[in-house]
Amino acid sequence: MKFISLFLLIFTAFTGYSQDQLFKKDNTKIDVKVLEISPNEIKYKLFTYQDGPTIIISKSDVALIIYQNGTHEAFSTPTPQAQQPVIIYRENITLRREAQYRNMDSIRTVRYNELTSTKNLVSFNMLEPLNGSIGISYLREFAHGLFHVYVPVSVGVANPYFNQVGSNIFGINNGNYYVSNFTFKRKTIESGIGLHVQTSGKRAVTYFVGPYAGIAQFTGSYDAGYNNYNGNYQGPAVPYNFIMNRYTIMIDNGLLIRVHKNLNLLFLAGIGYHSDTYITNDPKTTNNYGHNYSNTSVFPINSFKLGMSIGYRF
Repeated sequence: MKFISLFLLIFTAFTGYSQDQLFKKDNTKIDVKVLEISPNEIKYKLFTYQDGPTIIISKSDVALIIYQNGTHEAFSTPTPQAQQPVIIYRENITLRREAQYRNMDSIRTVRYNELTSTKNLVSFNMLEPLNGSIGISYLREFAHGLFHVYVPVSVGVANPYFNQVGSNIFGINNGNYYVSNFTFKRKTIESGIGLHVQTSGKRAVTYFVGPYAGIAQFTGSYDAGYNNYNGNYQGPAVPYNFIMNRYTIMIDNGLLIRVHKNLNLLFLAGIGYHSDTYITNDPKTTNNYGHNYSNTSVFPINSFKLGMSIGYRF
């Protein structure tokens, strides 16, 4: 029977050998890569996990090794220093975890590279129509996604409601002007440029922050009256139409969400300071007694903006 078993083992090796085969004395077979055979031990790696740990087994537990070239070696003499197979399980688990982390990082990197294979974004601001205007913006990423340039442009088509609210909050329509019924009729045009740092690294969603400078032109009207030096009203109010430029310095921050290489979402909020310059009919000149007039409102924070855009990336 032993002769038949040995014959079958040798026949198996010749019919399809592409790895070393180790046969233990308990009749189990292992596909291995033999590394070293010493007087008392055999060192090998599992053939299916050659990046794994080195396994050490005593010669006394091995009956036969059939090498990949078809030659075989039988082990029949027991050694006095028998050892059990030694596998460093902790090292094995660590290697597997490291491999998983590397795989996750690779998948994330591939995904990021795909999303940022396009660098330009043109988007439509969905909040601008609420303020009586149509706004689009252009964004360009550079420096491997560390920075982007942001250029918004908007054109007014109706009464800019939120500018009216802001003018009341920041004191434009107050007694210091000696004017009444101060109203923005339209935002003619607005544009600017922002340079933003993207701080979230190589991720599909990134937080950004940075400076923004802009200019906007408004048309509107107000009523100017006559006053004496004590602030008492004298005479009828006279209506005036004006054109005003507004210069803005702000700090922007927000989120850039790369949904797809051709579709992005942009959420933006800014806070800062603005200064107004009248092109026509400055209230200071149309008012007979403008000694209390102030062309600036609250400093240093008197300007806010919000944006929620969806756009095409190319």
